[in-house]
Amino acid sequence: MKKALIALTAVLSAIAVAVGALFIWEYRSKAQLEAQVEDYLGECNVKSENIEVHGRPFILSAIEDKVDLTYVDLAPAPGTNKDQILIHRLSNGRADRLTRFITFDYPQGDVRPVTDADGAFTDKARLDGKEVTFTASMKGKTLSAFGNKRSVGEVKLTTKAELLNVSATDKGIVAELEYPGNGCS
Repeated sequence: MKKALIALTAVLSAIAVAVGALFIWEYRSKAQLEAQVEDYLGECNVKSENIEVHGRPFILSAIEDKVDLTYVDLAPAPGTNKDQILIHRLSNGRADRLTRFITFDYPQGDVRPVTDADGAFTDKARLDGKEVTFTASMKGKTLSAFGNKRSVGEVKLTTKAELLNVSATDKGIVAELEYPGNGCS
């Protein structure tokens, strides 16, 4: 009985050590992936406020030396309340695609976004009871947002981007941009 108890304790100890080693490896793998993203952003002269790497288990991503999806929060410009970049499939210092979401503040007033039949946000919101259509435009490296053709705000970018979509959400007017190729933001 004593030998069986010693053997069971040894097996349980070995399992505990193995599980602990996996947790440490996973944590270090995540840190390695975050460092890859920071290096990429550094080459682009982008300063992040927060980096959130996705793609568990991180161990497999680190072994393959790639990051499938990363959310990077940037400091919002005046007149905006959120600025976030999505880096798609970063590998060997190159990203397949960069998508950026810049959220402009609504004009003052009671704002309620208008949703479609599926509950998805549209480019419209009710502002003090009146329906307002929000749009945006890119001129060179300047992104401008409008509500019923009146300026809501603008942001100067460091790199040209393509404007894909504008949505009126609970958080503000979101402009979705995409950078060409491996362009930096």
